[in-house]
Amino acid sequence: MIEPIKKQRGLTFVIATYNASWLIEETLKHLMKMHIVPQLSWEVLLIDNNSTDDTIERAKQIWQSDAELRIIREEQQGTGYAKFRGMQEAKYEYIGVVDQDNWVDEDWMLKAVEYLDIAPRAACVFGKGTPVFESTPPEWFERYQQNFAVGSQHQTNGGVNDEDCFFYAAGSILRKKAFDQLKSFGFKPILHSRAGSNLLSGEDTELQILLRLIGWELYYEEDLQFKHYMPAQRLTRQYFKKFRRGLGATSVYLNIYRNYRKQRRNLRYEHYGTWQSLMWKSIRRALGDPLAIAASFLPHYTANYRVAKFWSHEGEFMERLRIGSELQKTQESLYKWLDTITSSSIAKNS
Repeated sequence: MIEPIKKQRGLTFVIATYNASWLIEETLKHLMKMHIVPQLSWEVLLIDNNSTDDTIERAKQIWQSDAELRIIREEQQGTGYAKFRGMQEAKYEYIGVVDQDNWVDEDWMLKAVEYLDIAPRAACVFGKGTPVFESTPPEWFERYQQNFAVGSQHQTNGGVNDEDCFFYAAGSILRKKAFDQLKSFGFKPILHSRAGSNLLSGEDTELQILLRLIGWELYYEEDLQFKHYMPAQRLTRQYFKKFRRGLGATSVYLNIYRNYRKQRRNLRYEHYGTWQSLMWKSIRRALGDPLAIAASFLPHYTANYRVAKFWSHEGEFMERLRIGSELQKTQESLYKWLDTITSSSIAKNS
């Protein structure tokens, strides 16, 4: 394993962007309004994920700050690829994870840097997003708001001991050293999120699982806040259905990690099974609630938990059907790598 290079003290904001000409101005203006930590260097790293509009030109016109605005193009489509590239290219010790529709509060930098400074084993500090709606939100939004990276994420502040608790990463701050350590083990994400019509959304959870496995901690601070702009097209029934299916597809991969963690903690041994047996389990889950299936065709039941659960099970089944036996290969390869990084981390920390 190659030891991570110590980074210069400072803060890099990583913003993955795709065709956000209509969004990027407000996002950058909020960064320019922030209260700055005295003597702290910072930059904004805009990762252009193949935009076909004038996002980059507008960003250059808008940006007026002593901090540098850097532009990098990532040709692999998907926000996960773009974020991963940005984390690799970040110049400074701390990384602010800001989406193209996130508006950080004026005190975000002051609080984020302070929270990481006083918690040396924290890989990430997560905060709270508040929605800003373009149009009247649908009735189901509040119930499922965390799916959209808004709302309170934990009951208490500080270190989070529950290893089954994960966070949306929008508006968070990440320690570059922790990411670099994971990268030095050969980390390549299997979840890359939102490429074209694909709404996989688990790259944040994947990273959190792995950071914990190599000995880092996760923190939550309620007052580390940002606003999350919600355009009308993301609040439609059709988008919500598609999003829930994406969550189900994501679970196919996250369940490999979850099963591995269960076995490591010796809670119980659970054979992950062949891809065929998992496919049949997925079919039974998808077809297990006929009333929910029927209700899923009726707009009145969009907020119903059983309907939302059915869409997730449907997405899981479709993803298993799509990848077939490749899942077995992914699991075997991932388990070998996880055994390597956990044993290396234990040896290093002992």
